[in-house]
Amino acid sequence: MKSSASEVENQDEIELEVNEKQGLFLNAVTTHHYKMVGMVGGRGSGKSITLADLLKLAAEEMPMAKCGWGVKTVAKAKSKLTSGLKAGWKRWNCFEYDWKTGAGEYVLWREPPPSFDRAYEAPDNWENCISFANGFTIEFEGFKMASEENRGANFDMYVVDEGLNFKKAWLTVVLPTLRANPGKFDSFLHHSFFVFSSPPWTPEGQWMYEIEANAKKEPNDYFYQEVKTLDNQAFLPKDYIAGLKKILTRMVFEVEVEGKRISKLPKTFYPALTREKHVLEDHDEDEPLTLDGNLFYNPKQELVASLDFNAHFTSATLWQEDMIYGRLVDNVFVKEAGEDNSMAKAWAALFVERFSGHAKKKIVLTGDRNGHNKSAGSKQTMYEQVYAVLDGAGWDVVLAPLTYNPLHVTKHNDINKVLGEQHEGDDLFKVRIDGVKAKATVISMENSPIKMNYEKDKSSESGDADQELATHLSDTVDYYIIRRMKTGVARANEDFEIEFW
Repeated sequence: MKSSASEVENQDEIELEVNEKQGLFLNAVTTHHYKMVGMVGGRGSGKSITLADLLKLAAEEMPMAKCGWGVKTVAKAKSKLTSGLKAGWKRWNCFEYDWKTGAGEYVLWREPPPSFDRAYEAPDNWENCISFANGFTIEFEGFKMASEENRGANFDMYVVDEGLNFKKAWLTVVLPTLRANPGKFDSFLHHSFFVFSSPPWTPEGQWMYEIEANAKKEPNDYFYQEVKTLDNQAFLPKDYIAGLKKILTRMVFEVEVEGKRISKLPKTFYPALTREKHVLEDHDEDEPLTLDGNLFYNPKQELVASLDFNAHFTSATLWQEDMIYGRLVDNVFVKEAGEDNSMAKAWAALFVERFSGHAKKKIVLTGDRNGHNKSAGSKQTMYEQVYAVLDGAGWDVVLAPLTYNPLHVTKHNDINKVLGEQHEGDDLFKVRIDGVKAKATVISMENSPIKMNYEKDKSSESGDADQELATHLSDTVDYYIIRRMKTGVARANEDFEIEFW
């Protein structure tokens, strides 16, 4: 595919060759205004060239505008990104300014010469800027050490490269800055946010896939594109992909070259978990889901809530059971305490609201043994607080919390025995998950690493990832499987506790 553009200095028309996916992307964002745009692509897929083309088109369409560029550290970004930008702009006959001859169209990392126009909101410090002759300016912002210092800026557009390393929390700083020069530019690129990235491997980078989900729900405001290495084969050496296959591990090759969406980490706490077997996700959220001809979620059947209590994230997976399956029908979580400063009561109130239409209001509460503790300022344990709210809303509640955690290796083996379904001849059950309503739980399980001693690595719980994608929800799955292995199908007519060893 070929695309034409006017070169700044001599106004000659030039032709740029791009692959089909690049052409679709550039055509989409230059003919419609999107609030947020994402491109995820593997090695050699052409996303870096697409970013260079996007910035050159923006310079053409918005002279004297200012574009922000968010990176972890500016120094590293300068060293890694500059050569790619130069190569991309060279295709436009656009070259770095020569201070001896005065030839060239852009200046790197210093104040431009007097002959260059200035942006409407020119930076005070040019050492982190790329400036074009027509005043279009790109300003790099580092977020790793001092993200809050970037508040208060004004930009006409914003880009992020390698979004898998850019924390979602930093968007709260970036997005409000897209407010400069309202009405001054007749360009669909004005006030848009763009993120380019390799496929994410950890929960911290999963926010980019939210752009894909939003693009399906709100196609006028969001645009998402995935590109594979093969999409760019015409611009690569013939043996490039074959060479990568020889040097990369199978999983890295599948994700970063073939474009397969990573389903779980290479060294995971749940090696027996597969989306193909355990997750039902090809359906709409409001569409009744069935399993073996029966309703997956049955409003006339009691529920089992497997709870995990934390000071800043309290969550549960909701299950229904029969002799064959444990069906994970939903997940419910809260990130802030209610007016009475209780996370447990806040969770209970949200549950009551979420399941107000549930016909058979019977529920078994199991899970985190720490729920036996009393939260600050309360005379009740956290389980008792949940019980009180649900009981007050008309639910018949059975308290069945765990009182002890098994050894890490025992827990790991038992859980994967259930998930592996390699237990012909005994009474172990099968786990099935609604991958639409409980998507966060699936991601939480897929991104739960394992330590050398078979313990689950919970470092994501203290990081900056969305806590619903950290390991909290996976813990609730563990609690459920452990409880059911020891007691069988839940009894919703009597109280009982589970003691291990």
